[in-house]
Amino acid sequence: MKYFSRSHNNDKNLRPPDLYEYFVDNFWFKAADLENQKINEPLRGSHKADVVIVGGGYTGLSAAYHIREKFPDKEVLLVEGACCGYGASGRNGGFCIATDLIRNLESVDPEIRQKNVEISYYGMNFIKRMIAEHEIDCDFEENGMLGVALNDKQVSELEEYEARLKKFGLESTLLRGDQLETEIISPRFKAGLVIPHGAILNPAKLAREMKRVVEECGVVVKERSVVTRITPGKVHHVETELGEVQAPVLVLAVNAYAHKLGFFKDRVFPVSVFQIATEPLSQSQWDSIGWQNRRGLYDMRTKFSYSIPSTDGRIVIGGSDFTYYANDAISSGNDMYVTKIIKRDLFSFFPQLEGLKIDHLWGGTTTYTLDRTPSVGVMGEDQNIYYGVGMSEGVPTTQTFGRIIADLMAGEENDYTNHYTVNRDIPYAGPTGLRKYFVKGGIWVMENLG
Repeated sequence: MKYFSRSHNNDKNLRPPDLYEYFVDNFWFKAADLENQKINEPLRGSHKADVVIVGGGYTGLSAAYHIREKFPDKEVLLVEGACCGYGASGRNGGFCIATDLIRNLESVDPEIRQKNVEISYYGMNFIKRMIAEHEIDCDFEENGMLGVALNDKQVSELEEYEARLKKFGLESTLLRGDQLETEIISPRFKAGLVIPHGAILNPAKLAREMKRVVEECGVVVKERSVVTRITPGKVHHVETELGEVQAPVLVLAVNAYAHKLGFFKDRVFPVSVFQIATEPLSQSQWDSIGWQNRRGLYDMRTKFSYSIPSTDGRIVIGGSDFTYYANDAISSGNDMYVTKIIKRDLFSFFPQLEGLKIDHLWGGTTTYTLDRTPSVGVMGEDQNIYYGVGMSEGVPTTQTFGRIIADLMAGEENDYTNHYTVNRDIPYAGPTGLRKYFVKGGIWVMENLG
């Protein structure tokens, strides 16, 4: 299926994609000391490469690593509009969920289920491999996750999820009452499911460290290089604000920004999500809410919240709501309406923290598909455009997609290239002018039909 518009890409009157915000109050950026890091020079002049990767987030960086590992002689050039990790890869909630790719597979053959568990774990294991082999420092803590129910219906959903995990041979533990308070203390939490298959981390640190690793592997990385036009063909022509590159293979790894370049315009839609970070808690404040096991915390609502404890003693919490801006507009980096909802959730979960100051508020854009399932694959008349798109959740998923892209490029037939997300049909997302109604309809389905 063709997911891009050639005429759109060739429109000389198009303005460059919206990328830059004047200021992003991102705690992860500050903790990664981004303001004092070297940002690479932009692409200037005309260049040629074997592979050009557009996008310096997790998908692009993972693809770069895996392609160089599989094709050590290929010249790989990565162009990033701002800096590696500037988008959702460096702004997310800090969750690293190992089981993100196993959903919707309960009814299939047990052997296939087990293979998909292994594939879903690949992204987590790849991050651990990067930490061990390349001394990546990203505040990684493999403590597991804790899903909490706020009402009786959600308790039933946790019980169903526990049973579903068991079908995949994955352990979890349902807690109530005093048992739950050994994990977390909140007047709103009726039950919790401890899931050992996950971790928390600083997402900006991971992205910046991955940039270092791929450069050490021989990938040329050009930051501050906003792509203004892509002309696909047997040899792709990628234009930036100051330069251009031609390559026979294109990897499209821009997720939320793909529609700005003419790709997936009627299949995915950008949504904006937001986070806040508190000031560091005192020991007595931590004692009042428990959370000594430092698991990633999320609730079971459709518009759920997610939170983690930072290494310097803050609570970082996001979600609670999200926004779709008319005509597929990109987030400006913050939305005070949503951050007020996040703060309200924080203090309703933990009223014992009332008065705690909020030090940072930020957000950014990610991408949804109507069925909430990402896609990775290859497209184009010459089958030389590789992509990963629709990743609204799952730091490990992006890492796995980088490996799948490299495997597809090599023409390999294996469990990864046969995964259910590969070359899957992405549902029609509705005309842009009516997109907000499709989004509202999708939310209604999630809330009422599961």
